[in-house]
This record gives sequence, C-alpha cells and structure tokens, in this order.
Amino acid sequence: MEDSRAASVAGAQTLDRGIRILWHLARSPHGETLTEMAQSLDVNRNTLHRLLEALTAHNLVRRTEDKRFHLAYGLVELASAVDSDLRGLAYPIMAGLANAVDATANLMVPISDTEVQAVLVVEPRMAAAHIAFRSGQRHPIDSGSGGLAILAGRPARDDDAPEVVEARERGYAVSTGQVIPGIIGVSVRVETPPTVPEVSLGVSLVDPGAVERAAPQVVKAAQELSGQLFASR
Repeated sequence: MEDSRAASVAGAQTLDRGIRILWHLARSPHGETLTEMAQSLDVNRNTLHRLLEALTAHNLVRRTEDKRFHLAYGLVELASAVDSDLRGLAYPIMAGLANAVDATANLMVPISDTEVQAVLVVEPRMAAAHIAFRSGQRHPIDSGSGGLAILAGRPARDDDAPEVVEARERGYAVSTGQVIPGIIGVSVRVETPPTVPEVSLGVSLVDPGAVERAAPQVVKAAQELSGQLFASR
C-alpha cells in the first residue's frame, strides 16, 4: 500500500512538471535551451531532459537545430478537439459579423474564476483597419467586454461592478481600452445548453462611433449562435 501511494504521488509530480514545461514554453516565443529552462523552472537538468524527451516523443515539444525547445504541433491536434462543435458553429457566424461591422470578432470563455480566454478569433476580410490578436489570449474576467458579458449573464450579486450591472441592463457589455489601449470591445453572453461552457461573442472596434451600429449585430449573432448550439444538442 505504501509503495503504491508513493508511486501515485511521484506520478502526479511528474505530470505536474510536464504541464509546467508546456505552460512555460507557451510564454517563451523564442524557445529556451535546456539550461535556461532548468534555471527558470528550478528543475534538475537530468530530470528536465527526461521530461522533454517524453514530451518530444508525443510531439508536444520539439527541439530546433540551435538546441532550443519549442511547443510542437501535437498540441494543435489536441486543442482542435476542445469545444470543436462550439467553434465550428461559431466560425461562419463570426465571419459574417466581422465583415458586417469591419471589426475582429472573438469568442471568449472563462478558464478560471478570474480569467477569460479567446478560443476563436476571426478578422474581417475588407476592413481598412482592424485590430488583430491571437486565439489563446487571456485577460482578467473583469477587464474587457468579453468577461464583463459573461459576468452579466450570471445571477446578480451585491458586489457586481457597475459595468456588469450596466451590461446586464443593456443586454451587451462595452469596454474601452481595458485590454488593448484605444480599442473598444462590444460583447454579448451567448445562451448555451448545459453541456457547453459559458461563452461570450464580441467584436473589437477601432472607431468609438461604431458602437451603436455594431451592438445590435453582435446581439443578433449571439442569438444565432445560441439557437444553433441548442439545435445541435
């Protein structure tokens, strides 16, 4: 019994270290050498080398000719399976929205009590100017229209921020410069079936005067996505 419990703990530690390596490399766009990672993560070089070999074997990490380690494309395959129905249904709706309002559309989900993450980003095809950011970007849930819209969709609380209360009353959330300086976000919480996580649909505008024109279209797109999600379940 003692041996099996010890093995279980050791296995959990190994898994935890492997996950820490992946998150660390996700924040290192230029990769890192074995020595750099050992110092950053405070992990023994030999232990780290064995972990990297295992991650490389599963195509989660790759080593380039300059001996730097990077994330590998096996992660893309894993990520594509996450909420694939949600993203598949959302993409054409978001593409239509982005082109209609000449602004980048985004789909946000909460990943903790304090953060939201973009799981899909669609840029307009013909806009003269628009903001570009990557899928996977994270920010505090109470900063930016995407997180505010999600909070507004939850039951009211006494400590709700004024922006959340306003979004709940108005039917959509608006933020200015909270995530990207000068950029206005307009987002709506999407009503989802119980099997789908909380999600908001929004756009990132460069023109403050476009809010009134864009907001009804964001609301309409969120309602369309909601209808398709319920119909698919």
